[in-house]
Amino acid sequence: MPNPPTGAPKPRKPRPSRARGLRTTTGCLTCRKRRVKCDETKPCCTPCSKSKRECAYAVTTTITTPSTEESNAAPSVPEEASVPSQPGTVGSLNANDSPELRFDLSPLTITASLPSPNSAPFEWYDLLAEDAINNIERHNLGFDQTSLSRRQSPVPEFLNAAGPRLTVEPEYQSPKVSVDVDAEISSNEPWNSTQILALTETELTLMQHFVNVVGPILDLLDPHRQFSTTVPRLAVHNVGLLKSLLAVAARHMALHSAETQPDQMTDGNITDPAGRRNPFTQVATQYYYETLHYLSQNLLYPSYTRSGVIIATAILISTYEMFDAEGSYSDGGWERHLRGIFWIQRGQNIDGETVDPLRKAAWWAWLRQDIWVAFRENRRTLTIWRPRRRLMDLNADDLVTRIVYITARCVDFAANEKNYDMGLRIEQGDKLLQALDDWYQILPSCFKPIYAQAHTESNVFTPLWINPPMYAAAVQTFHFARIVVIINQPSVGGMSAFRQQQKLLDESVESICGIAMMQQNHLESAFVNFQALYVAGLCVQNPVKQLAIKQLLEATLDLAKFPPKTLLNDLTNFWREAQ
Repeated sequence: MPNPPTGAPKPRKPRPSRARGLRTTTGCLTCRKRRVKCDETKPCCTPCSKSKRECAYAVTTTITTPSTEESNAAPSVPEEASVPSQPGTVGSLNANDSPELRFDLSPLTITASLPSPNSAPFEWYDLLAEDAINNIERHNLGFDQTSLSRRQSPVPEFLNAAGPRLTVEPEYQSPKVSVDVDAEISSNEPWNSTQILALTETELTLMQHFVNVVGPILDLLDPHRQFSTTVPRLAVHNVGLLKSLLAVAARHMALHSAETQPDQMTDGNITDPAGRRNPFTQVATQYYYETLHYLSQNLLYPSYTRSGVIIATAILISTYEMFDAEGSYSDGGWERHLRGIFWIQRGQNIDGETVDPLRKAAWWAWLRQDIWVAFRENRRTLTIWRPRRRLMDLNADDLVTRIVYITARCVDFAANEKNYDMGLRIEQGDKLLQALDDWYQILPSCFKPIYAQAHTESNVFTPLWINPPMYAAAVQTFHFARIVVIINQPSVGGMSAFRQQQKLLDESVESICGIAMMQQNHLESAFVNFQALYVAGLCVQNPVKQLAIKQLLEATLDLAKFPPKTLLNDLTNFWREAQ
C-alpha cells in the first residue's frame, strides 16, 4: 500500500460544492484550520509560535465503535486494524476483515422512524402521490387527483384491455386463472392478468424502445439482463409494470427527440424543457400518472406488495423520474423517492446478494442511481447492507458489482462530517484505498485492455478498449471511487506522499478518459462515463487536459441526453474558481 496520499492545492476561495475539490493536506492541524501556510516545524511551527496558538499534528487513532442506534439497526462488525496487502496479492480477506466492510453505517437510514415491512410500500407510494398531486395543482396538468388516493377496498376496478389509453382510465380486466409466466407470478393473483395484455401500435413502439435501448442501460452491470428480458415478459401480464415501462420508454424517447414533432399522439399542451411541444413527454407523463393510479388500487393486496413486480415497477418509476429530473414538471422527486425504494427493498430483505436475479438486479440498479444522487447532493448513500461473501470467492461478474458497493462507501466518506478527529478521517481513507487496491489486484485478465492505441500528439489521452462494456464500466467505477477518496482525504505527508497521490490521480484520469474515448458511441456505458469524466475533471489542472475532458464529457452528454449540460457549467466554474 502506498504512503498516505496528499492532495493538490485547494482553490483560494472554496465554494460549497456538490462534488469535493482538492484541498491542502500538509502542515499542522491549527494552520490547516486557519488556512495559512505551515512550515511544519516541530514541536511548534513558526505561525503557531508567532500567534501563540497551540500547535498540534494529526496522529493515527483507532476507529470508534458504532453508536447504540447503529448497533441496534444492523449486526455490528468488529473494527479491526487493517493489514495492508502486498502488491499483487489480496491475502485472506473475509467478510469481517475486508477494509470497506468496516466503514461505519449511513446515518441517513438508521432512524427510529424507518417504516415497518408491511407499511413500507404505502409510505413509498405516499411520497409519489404527494409530489404528483402537487405537480398537478402547480402546473394545471388536468389529471384527476382523486384517482391517486389509496383505495379503502382491496377490490379493484378493472378496465378494458383493448383500445388506446391516452387518458386515465380504470384497470384492465384481470382473469382469475393461474399462468406460469415466471416463478415470480403465483397462481390466482388478482393483480396479474393470465392473458397477454393487448398493446396499441404506439405502445408496441415504446415497448421495443425499452427492450432495445432503455433495458440495456439498466442491464449494463447485469449479465442476466433482467430488465431487457424478464421485466418485459412480466409487464405484459401486469398493468402497473407495463405502464411504468411505457412511461420510462416514452420519457427516454422525449430526451432523444431532436426536433419538434407534429402533435400526432395527443392534444395535450405539455412541452419539453426548451418550451417546444413534445408528444413523447405528454405520453410519458400520462403513463406515469396511470402507473400511480394502478398502485393506488392494488397496494392493499399483500401478495402484490411482497412481489418482485412491485420492485421492478419501483425501479422503472425511479428511472422515469431520473430522465425527467430536469423536466418542466420536476420538483426533485427522483432524489426523494429513492429513499422509498430503499424502504420497500428492506421490507423484502433484498440486497446485493439476493438469490432472486430480478430483485438482485433491481437492487444494484437502485444503488447506482443513489450513488450519483448522493455524490451530487453531498450526502451519504442510503444502503446499510454489507456483503457477506469474501472478495476471493467472487467471480468476474460479482467483482463488477462489488466495486459498485465499495464506491458507495467511498461516496459516504466524501460526504462524511469533517469536524471530528483528523487522524480518524485519514485512517478511514486509507482503509478505503486499501479496499480499492485489493479489488484491483484480484481482477482476472478479462478486465485488462485488449487494445491501447499508441500515444500520439493529436491525442491528449491514450484510448483504451476493455470488452465487454460491463468490465470497462467496473474499471471506470474503480477510478471514480479512488479519485473521490483521494481528493477528500487529508494527509500530513510530505512531498513524497504528495507525488504518490498525484501519480494515482494521473493514472485514474488517464484510464477514465482512455476508456471513454473508445465508448463515445456506446449508449449503455454513457451513464458511467459521464460520472467518471466529471470526477476526473475535478483533479485536473492542466488547461489542455481540462479542454480534452470537457470535450469528452460534452460528447457523452450529447449521446446520453442525461444529465443536462449544466454539468459542464459546474465543471467549468470549478476550474475557474480553482485558478
